[in-house]
Amino acid sequence: MMFQLHKNRSFSTYINDTFLFFKMHGKSYFKNYFIINGALLLLLIAIVFFGFQFYFQTLFSNLGNPGLDSNPMVNMLTDNVGFIAFFAILIMVLFFFISVLQYAFPVIYFDLFDKKNNDDIEPSEILQSLKQKSFKIFKFFIALVFIITPIIVLIFGLNILLFFIIIGIPLFFITAPAALSWVNISFYHYLNSTDRLFPSLAVGFKYLKQQFWTNVGSTMIMIIIIQIVMTIFTTIPYLLGMVNMFTDFSPQSGPINPEQFSALPMLMTVVMVISLVANYILSNLIIVNQGLIYYSQKETEENTSANHSIDLIGSDSE
Repeated sequence: MMFQLHKNRSFSTYINDTFLFFKMHGKSYFKNYFIINGALLLLLIAIVFFGFQFYFQTLFSNLGNPGLDSNPMVNMLTDNVGFIAFFAILIMVLFFFISVLQYAFPVIYFDLFDKKNNDDIEPSEILQSLKQKSFKIFKFFIALVFIITPIIVLIFGLNILLFFIIIGIPLFFITAPAALSWVNISFYHYLNSTDRLFPSLAVGFKYLKQQFWTNVGSTMIMIIIIQIVMTIFTTIPYLLGMVNMFTDFSPQSGPINPEQFSALPMLMTVVMVISLVANYILSNLIIVNQGLIYYSQKETEENTSANHSIDLIGSDSE
């Protein structure tokens, strides 16, 4: 039995089918995901690990020596301005490129999954499709940065102003997932159709409105699930490390010894790396969920599954 992309879904079905997809086809999905994104993720992890390790070690190097005339962190920043600027630009470019792949991968995978009607998808097919659609992908992200994001920021700014009359708080929890869903649905449509950018944004808005509360609700639930799992992955190791470190520290032992906190830079670095990796992997949940919204609304609009069933009957008779 294959997972059905094109079908009408309710609120609970969106949540259940998101996890059902990973249960049925997660092996194929993540195999391709790590083959395509794995090298860049490892590079990013290495840069973040060594970068934050150096940063935190420098930050805590003067712990217990408040009388020092110079601050090691200030000295490090002033002595390495050029290197730090280059490092920051490198990180931003790498983050941007990985984020583009991160958001494009599920869209491309679903498109191939829909066309082939199975999960026998090779990394070469995904890479070929990414190459063919690379211009549209980067065009969408440029529009996201310079057109879509300013509009969303303006809306959120109005929400914040409305916080003073209470109504802005529930509005924020509606507009945030709605904006996220609109962008994702529009991205799915833009890559998987011949429509240009602004017509795709219009279609995304139309699909969002068709089951507005259902779409917003399922998106919000996925955000909450991701945040809970992220908290488990990051907070628990951090708390365990802090408890272990401070149980070895005694106020009666005299002045603070920096060696007592030598594990803190490593602990904070590891938590940062775990948070980074977990964020990228878990974001697949919400992008896949948005894909189900897109294909469900497309089914409502075009009755695709009925046409697809007729095509399958014709192919079977041959």
